[in-house]
Order: sequence, then structure tokens, then C-alpha cells
Amino acid sequence: MLPFSEAAWRLAADAALRAATVFFSVLVGLYVASRLLWRIEKLAAPISKRTGVPASLVALAAVEARTPHVILAEAYKRGDLGFGHLIQFTFATWPIRVVLLHLRIGVIPIALGALGLLGAAYLALVYLSSLLGLAISLKLRNTWPDMAAEIRRVSSINPLRRAAAVAASYLTFEALFIALDLLGLRLMLDWLPLSPEAIAVASISSVRPTYGIMAAAPLYHGGRLSPLETLLALLLWRVVYMTVYEFPRSAVQFYASIYPPAVAGKLTAYTAAVMYSTAVPAIALLFVLATSFS
Repeated sequence: MLPFSEAAWRLAADAALRAATVFFSVLVGLYVASRLLWRIEKLAAPISKRTGVPASLVALAAVEARTPHVILAEAYKRGDLGFGHLIQFTFATWPIRVVLLHLRIGVIPIALGALGLLGAAYLALVYLSSLLGLAISLKLRNTWPDMAAEIRRVSSINPLRRAAAVAASYLTFEALFIALDLLGLRLMLDWLPLSPEAIAVASISSVRPTYGIMAAAPLYHGGRLSPLETLLALLLWRVVYMTVYEFPRSAVQFYASIYPPAVAGKLTAYTAAVMYSTAVPAIALLFVLATSFS
């Protein structure tokens, strides 16, 4: 085990690298917004037409996740947009964000490659929440100002300072999470009424998404986990992972680095509510089916 000081320095170095990544990604997003956005706006027209969210924002969300929120935060601060606009944009672009994220971190190729059709079924269950969010956004018909002009205006003024402000806020949360990691806080799942193999998969998955999928594959193909148990373990890990990591750490950190704390908390809470409204019933159904056929 690493000495405390060495472990702390390593965590700090990782946090600094992530903050630098945030800085440069926002900077690139602002550059695209000010110079190249018009080239990709047409690609976002179908989603824009269905949801009512300006095509410029949808297109920008496909390029860099934080940058459109930086634009929205500026308009919200001036009173040009309300919280309903923020929710509508967040839910309308949710499927785009989650698919691009899962492609980037390897969840989609690993799930399909390791589990085949079962992996496709798992991904379908995972994406239920984003599809529900999209459906909700279709009902939110807000009147939007000229966001293309707003994007060009905001992205052309002090892009370095804006990117640095987002990265600095992000780093503040990283410092808190480093302290929690050094305290060695861990979540035990051995109390769950699942087989030891399913608990092992859920425990591994709650640490990192792709690890659980890779751990489940040999157990599933070897017949030690049934299809229902595999889906139950993987979906359960997702709820645990989202509860202890994604929402309090990643989502709050993402929004709070851009918006005031109250707005960040509400965006996270609304997103969590939609996720739980699909995941919890799916887990309950899988548990009933898995125990009935075991």
C-alpha cells in the first residue's frame, strides 16, 4: 500500500490532469462555438425540430458537453432563460451525451463484445432513463431567444478566462473527493440477497462500469450466472455507481463548475429522479424473475 503522502500526490496529479482536460475541452468547445458551429448545425436540425431546443445548442452538445452549459449559464444569469430551458436542453440532449460517453469510455463495445445480445439488452435498460428524459423534453415547449447569436457572443469574449473558471471550480470538487478517497470509504454489497457471483459482479461494477461487464462475461458464458442474474447484477451496479459516484461526484461536479449551487443541485436531482424512475422498477422486475426461475 502506498504511503499516505505518495498516495496523496498521485491522486493530486490525477486531479490536475483531469482539470487540465476540462480546461482544454471547454476551450476547444468555445472555439468551435465561435468559428465552426454553423458547419454542424444542420446535423442537429431533426432533434431541434422535435424538441424545440435550438439546433446550435444541440450541435454544440455533440462536440463538447460543458460548453453549451457555459453558454446557458450566462443567459440564465442575465435572466434571458429560465430553469425550464436548462431542464429542456439537458433532457433533450441526454441520449446524445450518454451514447457519446459510453463510446468514449468503452461501455458499448465492451458490453456488445463480451455479452453479445445480452449486452444489447443491458444497454437498452440503461438507456431507458435517457429516452424518458427525451420524452419529457418533448413536452417542455419553452420559447427560446436567438441562441446562435448568444453562443457567438459568449464564446468570443475571454474564452481562456471562462475555461479557467470552469476548470478551477472542477478542481475544488476534486480536492474534496481526494480527501474522501484517502479516508478509504468503501461500499459493501454482501448484504444483498444475490448469489456470491452476482454480488462480486455488482461490487466490481460499482467501482468502474466496464470492469463489471468484463467480470460478468466469463461467469455468464460459463453458466455460473443466468441471463437474468447477469442483467440484475449489472443494472444494480449502475444504480449503486450512479448513487455513490455519478450523481454526488460527477454530476454535481459537472453542473456546479458552471452554475450556482442551487441550480446545479436541482439539475442533478431532476436527472436522478428520472434515472431512478426507470432503473428501480427494472431491478425489481429482474429480481422477481431471477428468484422465480432460480
